Amino acid sequence: RTMRLALLLLALGTLGCEVAALTRGVALSLALTDARPIAMQERRFEVCRGRYCSKKGSKRTLALFEQLGAELPDVLVQAADMSHTEHGCFDECTMGPNVRVGCDPSLTEGGRIVNGVKGAAKVADMLGVDLPEEMRS
Repeated sequence: RTMRLALLLLALGTLGCEVAALTRGVALSLALTDARPIAMQERRFEVCRGRYCSKKGSKRTLALFEQLGAELPDVLVQAADMSHTEHGCFDECTMGPNVRVGCDPSLTEGGRIVNGVKGAAKVADMLGVDLPEEMRS
């Protein structure tokens, strides 16, 4: 029975689920991360435009997401609205430009932060698209 529960938790974990199970009166709680490539996960990308990410090139990163994701109907790209936070950003400034992936539009927290998103190749990889020939260098 314990082995079946472990396999179930593992299977649900590959889907990015948060799982709570009750076994023999002991509550087990397990939050597993999604092992799938970003391009196969959520299709919402928020680019930080805070002061430090801007200095590190987030304006170009946002433009690349908009350009490469323009033809993808299931992709939402936007500048992150972090005005509700103390620093106005994801607070991972030294590793920017930072992009939040997969947050519910109605939420101000959540999703996964990907650090150091620079260049067309990285953005194309995150979107799951081929890099256009004119962007290769």
